[in-house]
Amino acid sequence: MRSRRYRLPLFPRWVRLALVAAVMGTILYYSIIPMPGGDAFRTGPFGVLPFSKWMHLLAYGGLALVLAYALHDSPRPDWQILSVVFLVAVGYGAGVELVQATVPERTYSTRDMVVNAVGAAVAVGLWRGVARYVRFYRIRKLGELQPPVQ
Repeated sequence: MRSRRYRLPLFPRWVRLALVAAVMGTILYYSIIPMPGGDAFRTGPFGVLPFSKWMHLLAYGGLALVLAYALHDSPRPDWQILSVVFLVAVGYGAGVELVQATVPERTYSTRDMVVNAVGAAVAVGLWRGVARYVRFYRIRKLGELQPPVQ
């Protein structure tokens, strides 16, 4: 039985890289500037982890996903691309933690770096699993979102 493949757009590389830069900038901004009402939530969903840890999971998982999308059409093997995605996301998280160490209102945390790595690893695993069921089609211009007729 043949599995169904979903068709999704693959935007021009500059758009994908701009998305990566936007996500990185957003993570850096909210890592340096204290979130308004950040103390209002003590625990995240299910009461398992603190809210801040959920934010780390989502932020670095999201970063890994947009990085994987940005590098999807690379000629390198998947394992190399996904290794780079993981290492860049984890390295960026470590760099942000070092920056936080210099900001008086923020703190450096190796636990946050571990949570960042877990978020990136989960996202890489999800990308690997989902990408098997997706067929990307190239978008030459930003206005052409319809898949080509076959």
